[in-house]
Amino acid sequence: MRVLLCLVLTLFLPFHPLAAGSEKESGAGVPKRQELSGTEPLLVGLYINNRLEKEETIYRKKNEYWIPFSLFLEKTGLKEDHRSGTIATYSTSLGVISFDTASLKEFDTIPCISFLDLARYFLASPEFNQPLFAVMLTTAWTPGLPRNIQKTRADVIAPETSLSFIGIETRASSDFSTILSKNLQLTGGGRMLGGVWDASAAGDPSAKFLPARYHWTSFNNNLAIRLGTGYSGSYSLMRTSTFTGVQVGWNNRSIIRQLDMEQNNGSEVFLNIDTNQLRRLEGSGPQAGIAELRFDGEVFARQRIGLDGQFLFDNVRMTSDLRKTEVYIYERSINEKPVKVIDFSQSISGRALPQGELLIKSGIGKNGVLLNPLSGDPETVTGFTSLLYGAHERVTVEAAIEQNPYSRQTDLLFGTIYSPGSNWMAAVYGANANNRLGGDARLEGHYRYWNMLYWGTFRPADFSADNQEKDFNHSFRWSVNPSRKLALQLIGHHEKVGDSLTHSYLLPAFAAYPSSRISLSATPDDTQSYRYEAGFRIGDHNTLRTIYQNRVASLDYLHDISEHLNVRAINDYAIASKLNLANLIIDWYPRERNQDIVETAISSADGAFGIAGSWNRSINTGFRLAMQYAWNMKNAGSLNMGSILSAAAGTAPGKNISLSLSWDLGWSNNGLFPINRNAVTLTRGAVAGTLDIGNDTKLSSADINNISILLNARQVRQQQVNGSFFIGSLPPGIYAVSVDPEKLPMQLVVDQQEKKVEVKNGAVTALTIPIHSEFGIAGQIKDPEGKGIACATVIIAGQDNNTLLKTTANQFGYYRADTLRKGRYQLTAGSSDGPASGPLAKESFTIKDDDIFNLDIILSPIDPPSKK
Repeated sequence: MRVLLCLVLTLFLPFHPLAAGSEKESGAGVPKRQELSGTEPLLVGLYINNRLEKEETIYRKKNEYWIPFSLFLEKTGLKEDHRSGTIATYSTSLGVISFDTASLKEFDTIPCISFLDLARYFLASPEFNQPLFAVMLTTAWTPGLPRNIQKTRADVIAPETSLSFIGIETRASSDFSTILSKNLQLTGGGRMLGGVWDASAAGDPSAKFLPARYHWTSFNNNLAIRLGTGYSGSYSLMRTSTFTGVQVGWNNRSIIRQLDMEQNNGSEVFLNIDTNQLRRLEGSGPQAGIAELRFDGEVFARQRIGLDGQFLFDNVRMTSDLRKTEVYIYERSINEKPVKVIDFSQSISGRALPQGELLIKSGIGKNGVLLNPLSGDPETVTGFTSLLYGAHERVTVEAAIEQNPYSRQTDLLFGTIYSPGSNWMAAVYGANANNRLGGDARLEGHYRYWNMLYWGTFRPADFSADNQEKDFNHSFRWSVNPSRKLALQLIGHHEKVGDSLTHSYLLPAFAAYPSSRISLSATPDDTQSYRYEAGFRIGDHNTLRTIYQNRVASLDYLHDISEHLNVRAINDYAIASKLNLANLIIDWYPRERNQDIVETAISSADGAFGIAGSWNRSINTGFRLAMQYAWNMKNAGSLNMGSILSAAAGTAPGKNISLSLSWDLGWSNNGLFPINRNAVTLTRGAVAGTLDIGNDTKLSSADINNISILLNARQVRQQQVNGSFFIGSLPPGIYAVSVDPEKLPMQLVVDQQEKKVEVKNGAVTALTIPIHSEFGIAGQIKDPEGKGIACATVIIAGQDNNTLLKTTANQFGYYRADTLRKGRYQLTAGSSDGPASGPLAKESFTIKDDDIFNLDIILSPIDPPSKK
């Protein structure tokens, strides 16, 4: 089998049409393959923000709509600012949007973008309107840079100094036999002295409660300064360490691009060139959704996204990994189409700079986290300076110097990144660490139908630190896609640590997709053990996976009973021990929105049964509760329940009960309010508010759930529970915030249609939007005989006798008056000539909490003046 696949690859690759680079990608990442099979072209009208732009042909394929990408850019006015490979950036009033143009597909040679990608990346709301037979496209931004704050006066000012958020996470668990285990984590952040600060501490509150990280960061367009904790080190060839001190970053063009990134508040990343140095994958998705970690398309781990919308895969092997590393995000079930796919694959392209751009990063401080004696030796000083320069449009050079805290020597690094063409990238680095020479080299080639990756590293004995063993490591991967239904790979790894050969193999792998509902794969791991997997989609609501590895056969079946309920059954059978382990898991979403999720699991292993259950509840935007109980629970190897504590997911029998409470609170002059703290970052701020019903009504806060909040007259996604809303990750600027009147209950109106709200990075701007109830009265103006008086005049005054409104009855005497709040009023009715010149009547009425109907008024004739 292995020999055959190797032979196929060897014979096939030299003759592949793109093997020699004979066909280049058009549009720097725009796909060349056609997508015409099963495609329906549609001639439709294109409306952008409710304005008809033109008629154009779009395409429908498997219930997904695609529109020409160039047409979208032209009609919205977007201009491409920068491109790195297939990644293009576009400036908007809400910030810079990054988009991978490789996800475009061609229909009739026209590159098109899907509705899903428009919503996912461009924050647009595309909809196909069947009655109009048109595409209705709404954008939450305007093209170009965000508006200048000085040009518009804000009604609500962002705080200059603030405690923007407080995060409290408390966890407690017990196995009913030992002392209660407790953990408390406090996180805070905000603005101070023109910069953004944040800090966290964690531990058992009754024992040691130690700081984990803390920093203050300030920046302008070119310069960024950070005081506090961080990571020393430059390129991955060098060893990194935690330190406390000062870091400085400077870019001769703009450093904002290196600062602006999606990350958790617990991250120590300063500039985004450091992200590949860390072994954790983090991001955001729909609350209570599913995050699925895949390596080369194979599911490696799956976890429940927290009710704060964050996921985290920790301790992921990334330092010398060539696997395609992706996280698939699902709304509720893996049977659905993923909401988005985040690519975390290692690449040297992220360190390449445009020609003429210079980036300098420097830092100095004490090793470890000061005030935390468990984090390192505070007596050791570390410092570093690294420089990256775009010497040519295809060449970036990098140099670094570092004070090694382990060897207490000065280490040096030099390297260059070279792009021979649009499809190739190479890098060569050398380092002198602890007076030892080491180096590494990388080569990446990406084409439409194949790609090649190589990473070689040599670290001699005592490199970076004394007693460190020699490490000679080569990783190689060649992937080819002869068709959309077949992917072949050659995977090689040769590593020698000290005098021991730890890995040495060159093995084939394949993935086949005979149909859209069947997938087959065989992939080796570092132990040269093959993982064989077959996946089957049965209808639209069933998925079946079979896995065989290390003489363990697994069966994984998922069935979506409804949108709110799905069932998963997993069975592992160990052939050697003849042990059978079975799990049944039920996920239930009691509500329409993902405010609650209830999970129940049952296990059976060797005649022993176990049970586990958990309940996660989002009380409001910032307050979450989770509880879990497990008894004698044993989990199958591919089961990740997203439990509160990992102890409940182990294989050891016993009982465990856990409770977790999490609060994310913002702070303003009005007090505390619920937020999502992870959407308040170094470069972005947020708006949080409350829809406040100001007078008595039968309606409660539950009746104004899911009311759309408009930002610059555009609808944006927001978390909103019981009238409170939160819109995060906003670039600094002034935004027009309003309530969509079409979504409000009929009786409710907004006092002020629009508020200008200032947003500052690292801050939460709080506002209250007053909403009041308005009612109406209706009746008939009659004469004493009961006949309606045509065109009678009706005047309504308040308790102070000031006229509030005036209306006229119709030809039958019927009238209606609206926009009246709770209170006591006086109605004066008169003939068509007015109350002063004809018969009149007065009637008092009181509005409580509902409309008044049948308020009929009888006009009595005025007695004629007496004759003298």
